[in-house]
Amino acid sequence: MNKDLKSLLSKEEQAHLLLRELSLSALLHLEFKQLEKKSPLPLNDKNLLLKLWLKKQSTTSKYKLLKKKLKSLLSATNNQKVNLEVLFLEVINFHSEVKAADLEEYLLLVRSIERELNSTVMLSSPNEVDLDYKGGKDFICVLADDLNRHFSPEGHLESTISFLGKLSKYDRTKVFNSVFMFNRFSYEVKYEDDNFVRFDLSKNVAK
Repeated sequence: MNKDLKSLLSKEEQAHLLLRELSLSALLHLEFKQLEKKSPLPLNDKNLLLKLWLKKQSTTSKYKLLKKKLKSLLSATNNQKVNLEVLFLEVINFHSEVKAADLEEYLLLVRSIERELNSTVMLSSPNEVDLDYKGGKDFICVLADDLNRHFSPEGHLESTISFLGKLSKYDRTKVFNSVFMFNRFSYEVKYEDDNFVRFDLSKNVAK
């Protein structure tokens, strides 16, 4: 954080921004772990991953201002009914007047698509896509060698993100409706046939 800006913020405001940053980092950590597994993780596994990640962050000087809050949060993770992923998503959206970065919106969009399809949005190099994934099962993936290259350090979307899916017409409608709900983004279908659809996601310049 810029030191001049930081000096203008109260401790409470600094803690709020830091908590949002922590929440986004936690969700990104979970996202990439799920991409590595190439399958949805059950709630217990998600909570365990996030709990271990939180323990590591709680010892760093970066989150010193959140030390007490992190201690309470780690204690709460012992409750089997706690869903850390949902908790972090709620933190990001807690104050509607705080405008989310493109990266945050993208992450929420991916989560929305996954809920609609009951599947994981995978990541694949464009040259290594398995079109016969799991013997011909439906899938959706992001075509990128490194997803981070599409975003600036501040989380702004700087280049289009390509998606490829083997989806039914019904599921394609679900995906496009999800994009429509996140009006920061727009999509353009680049290829479509009875089995596959490829589309580009870009920032909606009208917004």
